[in-house]
Amino acid sequence: MTTVNVQFSDNTETTVISFFGGPQDADVFPNQGALDTSDPRWETYYKTAYPNGAPSFCNIPAPSKDGG
Repeated sequence: MTTVNVQFSDNTETTVISFFGGPQDADVFPNQGALDTSDPRWETYYKTAYPNGAPSFCNIPAPSKDGG
């Protein structure tokens, strides 16, 4: 299973607005969480931010269908 550290738009945690390489200071970046790459919220963010796929050098995991 692969997880990603994200920031949500608000405390409802419905919309991902940012991706982090690791957990961040919650006072600076509120509404953080970790999602599995199979989570539909990660897929929506990824496809919006990287419609042609993320550059390979960025090390950003693509959405998965099997949890990892």
